[in-house]
Amino acid sequence: RRSQKKHARLRRQRGLRPHRQATAMAERDEASAPLIKMKAKEAPPIVVTGREWCGEGSGALTEYTMDNAHVWAKSLYSQPHWIVFSHFVNIGIALNFLATPVPYYLVMTLDADSATTNTYSALSYLPWCMKIFMGVLSDCYPIGGKHRMPYLIGGWAVFIACNFYIYCQTAPSVGDLLMMGTFIPTMGALLADTVADAMIVEGSAYEDMASKGRMRTQGYLVRQVATVVGGLMGSFLYNSVADGGDWSWGLTIQQCFLLQGLLPLVTLVPLVYFMKELPLGSEIQSVTEISKTCWDFIKVDAVWIPMFFLYAYNVLYISNPAWTNFLYDGLDFSDFEVGLLYTLGSILGAVGLWAYDRYFFNHEWPWLYIWTTLTNGAFSFLQLCLLYKWTFGVPKFWFATGDYAMQSAISYICFMPMCIMFLSLIPPGTEGTLYALITTWQNVAGEVGYDIGTFLECIWPVSNSALENGNWGNMITLTYVTSFCQCLPVCFVYLSYKGVRVLPNNKEETKRQQNLDNTSTAGATAYFALFYGSIVASLFEAIWVIWDPDAC
Repeated sequence: RRSQKKHARLRRQRGLRPHRQATAMAERDEASAPLIKMKAKEAPPIVVTGREWCGEGSGALTEYTMDNAHVWAKSLYSQPHWIVFSHFVNIGIALNFLATPVPYYLVMTLDADSATTNTYSALSYLPWCMKIFMGVLSDCYPIGGKHRMPYLIGGWAVFIACNFYIYCQTAPSVGDLLMMGTFIPTMGALLADTVADAMIVEGSAYEDMASKGRMRTQGYLVRQVATVVGGLMGSFLYNSVADGGDWSWGLTIQQCFLLQGLLPLVTLVPLVYFMKELPLGSEIQSVTEISKTCWDFIKVDAVWIPMFFLYAYNVLYISNPAWTNFLYDGLDFSDFEVGLLYTLGSILGAVGLWAYDRYFFNHEWPWLYIWTTLTNGAFSFLQLCLLYKWTFGVPKFWFATGDYAMQSAISYICFMPMCIMFLSLIPPGTEGTLYALITTWQNVAGEVGYDIGTFLECIWPVSNSALENGNWGNMITLTYVTSFCQCLPVCFVYLSYKGVRVLPNNKEETKRQQNLDNTSTAGATAYFALFYGSIVASLFEAIWVIWDPDAC
């Protein structure tokens, strides 16, 4: 009775009388209807008592069923989603733990050039361009009647096995590290991440329009905090004198891979026991049917036009291909210093995600993109001060760290709108495929940006010996070119085509722009041609550099 009075009081505080609650919920559900009309999820009312810390009181539930899924499904911290929470922790650590030790090992032990280290970055990113295929796999081919659990665990099993393989190698070669230590385990982690994202989208169907994307933001925040932990691990654990570091102790590169494989085995696999799957919102579709759904989704003007802007924005965010080698050979940073630099960048990235969730969640996206892009570009240009040795008395380590950390914070603020822009448009039953299609599009653009960076390094080559001897002319040119490219997208944020804004103001305008009668077969054709063409070109470039490291 006390709980019922408490909920009635909360409703009055929100301006809702008890007898009008059903009407308000109906209006909210109508506002968040998907782009393609599908069977709606029903949310039977239940009474929850106790401490409300998880969604709408899911922390107080003693039983988690499909009947009360509307309570726990929209919370990242509910018991059935503990494995999703653990996934984001482990994927965050995996993204950053070896991000410093492996390039350091490549440069300092194997004497790899900047093209090889940039290819390492590209191969660690390339699998994310395959996300759409993983989404189709989990949506169309359930295993034992389940379309999420087998793929989540199977992906992590591949990841763990590859890490154990590198541990068993006496002296890992470039090929070992690029394929078995980077590309294949990342493919496994990608499969698991696709499933986790699909579960987030399924849960987001129970969020109202005002909070649509909140669960997605929280998932990225957890992952980003975990990358901080991973960065610290890479800095502190791989820094022995024997491996070119500064300390008398530390793990070998093989032992680092062993630890990375053990973490999900211990902290994620046991949580399978608590995992619950939401049923698909529609009948299982064949590959042909789901491909048709993807085509119908993309050909709507309100979808493909903003998607092309997102592609351009990501592809122009070209990283300096010689930056990692410059830190090691030009500035003579140790593995610990580079790891600390990236860790501080991860911390500021987490701060950026928190700031977005807390302060910028409802801000207009064009304004957000303009100030974040220009500020990010300004910090990119500040890297020239390092190259010209204008650090104004600030130690070069802290100068480089400040540049990188601020760029990370600002980048994550403008990253989240890309992830939640189309959430309300995804129909039930295709969460894994369509969300993977959207995120893969961005990943493909980022991969092409890496490839362009590698190509620029072929035009203005930067060798390790040139960096060591202070011959930084080409490095300076690359910094000018890449920094300028990063600022270009702000010129187009207010552009419209066919009456559709390339960057809507917010989620509500994204929905208002939708008109199923306004479609373009040419737009969808161009989308998929660029999509698959970018994947093939990126894969070819990666294989080319692995086959012939001196190709440039």
